[in-house]
Amino acid sequence: MLVPPQDILQNHALEQFSAWATDPPLTTKPQITQTLNQGSSHTAMLVVANDETGTRSYILRYCNQGSTPLGLSFRQEVACMKLAQERGLAPQVLWLDMDWQSMVIEFLAESGPVSCEELLALVRSIHTLSPELPPLNLQRQFEHYWHVALEQGHSASALVNPQEPALQFAIKALESESPVTCHNDLTPPNIRRRGQNLVAIDWEYAATGSPHFDIATLCAGWPDIDAETFALEALGGRFSAQLLRIATHLYATLNWNWHQAAGESLSCLQSPKALIHRLEACL
Repeated sequence: MLVPPQDILQNHALEQFSAWATDPPLTTKPQITQTLNQGSSHTAMLVVANDETGTRSYILRYCNQGSTPLGLSFRQEVACMKLAQERGLAPQVLWLDMDWQSMVIEFLAESGPVSCEELLALVRSIHTLSPELPPLNLQRQFEHYWHVALEQGHSASALVNPQEPALQFAIKALESESPVTCHNDLTPPNIRRRGQNLVAIDWEYAATGSPHFDIATLCAGWPDIDAETFALEALGGRFSAQLLRIATHLYATLNWNWHQAAGESLSCLQSPKALIHRLEACL
């Protein structure tokens, strides 16, 4: 089913407020107050409404039309959020429309300062979730972003070719380890706080896969963290310095193609050839 225009989608969600799983029930129709995020994959709106105790805030979040070309699965994201929210690791889903790929979730304020110990606890908890999700297919992701970027007019020389032998060796290396449930996008904007505990939002890249790759994606967003120290603390006896280096440079190459496919520019100066050379040095 095609996702409708955003004004129709927004009105549909707001009109369904009596079905939102709020406690206590809402007494007024919710109103959108501002756009919190409007990226390549989804839009998040701040919504306020009254219940018998006062005014409450919620998040209306829906997929953008560009999320399907980027290879994202709303159904998989919802499945992982429900798995994680049982452990207090994800926002509570209060209303859901699978056909229109939209949801209302609890509002969680930005986390503020976050310590390495808190991030470690969050990562460990996510990795102990039951691995019920489909596996992360990195080869397929590379090929998908490659084709989308080419269709948008990028030249092949400006992209990392998914048939590069170094890529395929690196992917096989990560697939050799025991898979766990991974968030794969634990950047600072995706960390919130409920009371004293950290909560992760935006589970659209979640999948079963390499814990080293999950940590590599995290450390890319937290440059002050020493990746090797963090990974050793998070993974214990499973830690491999080589797998972490492979995951770090593999993520950098994937991120390059993703940005081209999403029509976003990278702030750092890189090149496909340099990215592959760095990956080759790890193998």
